[in-house]
Amino acid sequence: MAEVLFYWRRFRTTISVMREEDCYTEQYFGDEQISIADAPHWEQQALPSTRLNAQYRKPYLDSMKAKVLLVDYFDTGRLPPAEVVAAVRHQSWRDLEYKGGSLDADGDRLYVLFFRSMYSRLSYVKVGRTAKEDKAQEADKAQVRERIRAHEGEAKIAQAVLFDAWISRPCVSAVEWEKGVKAHLRAAAEEDIIPVEQVKAEYFRGILFDTAVRVARMHEDGSGVVFLAP
Repeated sequence: MAEVLFYWRRFRTTISVMREEDCYTEQYFGDEQISIADAPHWEQQALPSTRLNAQYRKPYLDSMKAKVLLVDYFDTGRLPPAEVVAAVRHQSWRDLEYKGGSLDADGDRLYVLFFRSMYSRLSYVKVGRTAKEDKAQEADKAQVRERIRAHEGEAKIAQAVLFDAWISRPCVSAVEWEKGVKAHLRAAAEEDIIPVEQVKAEYFRGILFDTAVRVARMHEDGSGVVFLAP
């Protein structure tokens, strides 16, 4: 009970601050200018906060089953248990390592992240790039993880969970690659070619995660990307 009260107090404080500042965002709602503070709050609580610690490294709950459960909880307006959120997030981080190799390796990365929200209109795909320099500092070694964790923290505003994730293998530069993917999605949104709405430079709503990843892979060759040796 104490933990529930803690999350509610923290979430209520966040919402209060947002209302006082009349905080509107284009990141999730675009030009509609709807306040996130007006989004429905399931059971008056924020989503459970979980970390990739020893308790969740080998979850008893199968990750694929957890995804089905999470969607069911969201669609029926119920707060999912912490273990369900943890299993879904854990699988997303495992996918990053599986698809892109060690996150500590040097080099640029392109990533596509899908955040599933309790409020379906707040779900979105984030396309971004992270650069790694060949340095000895431990802080630099954690740069990729810190960037994605920062996106996870940002997603809490929309009551969203990292549901699916893809990242490229390390490359010399992903600058042109990233530009090509964003331009493709932006043009698709403007021409209504595929169901996608751009709400900010790197944020897209309505597009399926797999479709966004396919667009990223399509631009891999055209961008002249050079991958680094594993």
